Amino acid sequence: MELSFKRRLKAGEHIFGSFAFLASPDVVEIMGFAGFDYVIIDLEHSPKNWDVVAHMIRAAELHGMAPLVRIRENTEKSILEVLEIGAAGVVVPFVQTAVDVEKAARAISYAPRGLRGTCTLTRAARYGGLRSDFVAHTQRENDRVVLVAQIEDRAGVDNIEEIVACEPGLDGLIVGRSDLASSLGAPGQVEDPKVMKATHRIIEAAQAHAIPAGIGLYSPQEAPKWIEAGCSLFFYSADTALLLNAASTAREAFKTAVAGHTAKSAAE
Repeated sequence: MELSFKRRLKAGEHIFGSFAFLASPDVVEIMGFAGFDYVIIDLEHSPKNWDVVAHMIRAAELHGMAPLVRIRENTEKSILEVLEIGAAGVVVPFVQTAVDVEKAARAISYAPRGLRGTCTLTRAARYGGLRSDFVAHTQRENDRVVLVAQIEDRAGVDNIEEIVACEPGLDGLIVGRSDLASSLGAPGQVEDPKVMKATHRIIEAAQAHAIPAGIGLYSPQEAPKWIEAGCSLFFYSADTALLLNAASTAREAFKTAVAGHTAKSAAE
């Protein structure tokens, strides 16, 4: 499943997912039932304990959905922790330089490609069940795990050509338009011309190096515009906003229905 996710990325398929901010395996499972291709379990803005993250990863796997984790910070320790409990990939926030990519690329891969720490007893290694075949396991892990950079500030844009040229490097990148707008002096204005120009520069740089480019959708109807721009990896909203929007829509529909009934009764 997860290897096919990496293949789908490389093939340029249109892949759809969302963020999981709530510390809830049930929410991840609901996304799986809905048919999402992947979920990004967030640790940057919504810290969770490792037991919960492991169960969220299991819930995604159960439904053939790739579990990516957005780490708190770009350190070898942070990356190792999420990989050892089975994450299909790592999303690194605020990538600003080629050094950021090089550091993360070394951390996600076993030798000789990288410096990932070796342990035969983790969930990723089936709790010791792969000990006799551990060398082959390390190669499968190197082929399985994806590295995704989030480009979301002026420094990342200024250095984007060097960022995408790293080898080994990225399996994908996503544009964080909200933070990017703030960094460029246009907070909340993701359609501002300078934000759009920077977004297209990021996407074009990724295309030049055959790196799948992704973007957050403010509505699913935006997708065709960004497909035309060269994006293939999409995320829409987050569990919290999806729940709030559904609840608000239901409440407003109820109020409208009651008002209509009241008006009808008054007229009779």
